[in-house]
Amino acid sequence: MSWNWLGWLMWILGIGFLGFVIHYIRVKQLMLIAKTKKRFDGKLFTQYVVMSLVAILWLGSLVYLRFIQPINYNDRQQVQLSTKYQPLQLHDQGNDYYVLAKHSTSGKRPIVSYTYWADNSKYMVSSRFSSISDGARLIPVEATSLPWNKEKLQKIDNESGHAFAAVMTGHYRNTPLNGLSLRANHVASSYTLLRVPQENMVAEH
Repeated sequence: MSWNWLGWLMWILGIGFLGFVIHYIRVKQLMLIAKTKKRFDGKLFTQYVVMSLVAILWLGSLVYLRFIQPINYNDRQQVQLSTKYQPLQLHDQGNDYYVLAKHSTSGKRPIVSYTYWADNSKYMVSSRFSSISDGARLIPVEATSLPWNKEKLQKIDNESGHAFAAVMTGHYRNTPLNGLSLRANHVASSYTLLRVPQENMVAEH
């Protein structure tokens, strides 16, 4: 059974508590005005502040866990990693190449996606979650923070003639913490390392 039920429960209770706080403040204020003709009471104001802070912290924590908390690929207690290796296939459109890089017509990123062929299938990945290795350095600088199996990469590199795709996929484990973020058993993210023998094996358009 997925721990996501815990996250849904906390969201329902948190929203319900926020609604209760709003209703409580409204009723107490109306009673205060009706009984004392005043709009401010120090003790009631303190209650309002405490209850409001609890509601804000409650829902704020859930928002952080669900939408803001970064993925830590090195935390094996929360994320389970798997890596798929595929030899690249040459593609011919006048010149042989392994990867096709698509340039952006606007924006800050010069390249928006990479297209490659493997296992007789065509794949397209975003440049935000992929990188090219075309030199002596097997793992590009932008991908060094990920926990690659360097020995396996080196073996695949030698066997494939320096032309392969390594797709690392992270799945959130079924834990109470991941359940609170409604991420348990879901895909965390995927990153593709594209290895080519040399720079001119990447076409551009």
